[in-house]
Amino acid sequence: MEELVKLYDPHPGFGGALVPLPRSMKEIANALDGQTMTLEEAMKKITPAAEKLGGSAEVPKNHKFISFEFGGRTVTHSYRLINYRKV
Repeated sequence: MEELVKLYDPHPGFGGALVPLPRSMKEIANALDGQTMTLEEAMKKITPAAEKLGGSAEVPKNHKFISFEFGGRTVTHSYRLINYRKV
């Protein structure tokens, strides 16, 4: 989480999902696009907005992206919010 990464390819905000990516999360992903920082720094920017929507953000193991999940009692929606690669 402390290695520098470059963030790229934010979620397009649409694309066939039953529930589109919330606008506030799309705006954060767009703002982070092209930036270089640690994953820890990126998560500090993403997590408050995710929690405000009642969701969560995480860095899934064995994947190179940050995910966002939210939903109700019966259905949870999961999105690939933004990709990253080591610098």
